[in-house]
Amino acid sequence: MAQVFLDRVAATAHVESIAIKEEVKPGQFFKLGVLDADGERRLAEKATGNADANVFLAPEVISYGDPHFDVANVTLKDGDTGRAYHKDEGTIISVTKDLVSGAAVGDHVDVGDAGLGFKKASSGNGVGLVIGKENHGVDGEVFVIAFG
Repeated sequence: MAQVFLDRVAATAHVESIAIKEEVKPGQFFKLGVLDADGERRLAEKATGNADANVFLAPEVISYGDPHFDVANVTLKDGDTGRAYHKDEGTIISVTKDLVSGAAVGDHVDVGDAGLGFKKASSGNGVGLVIGKENHGVDGEVFVIAFG
């Protein structure tokens, strides 16, 4: 059910349009590459850790009345264009609990295994701090993470 909610993003934040070569879920971190042939999108590869995690995937979920639409199954497929945000200091996001491993409120977090979501930081400040755990209604429990 991987979902990312943008709680606080600066008005000047840069949104990257990315293209990838495999199916991924929201909350995936990417290493940015060169511009695609269209001159708009950046080719992106899954990040392997904090050092190469340039952006994270936060797709805009829109349903145009499809009765079979399920937000829990949203993915970015091979060749699709995705919306990715830089992990700027001060940005605050909420993510569903399936995107956080081993961390609790007050813990610093690293980029998760295979670049998906977050895990408790092995040392130092990692990429962010878990500042809360809240109930998001139909989305269930979410972890609130501040980058910085």
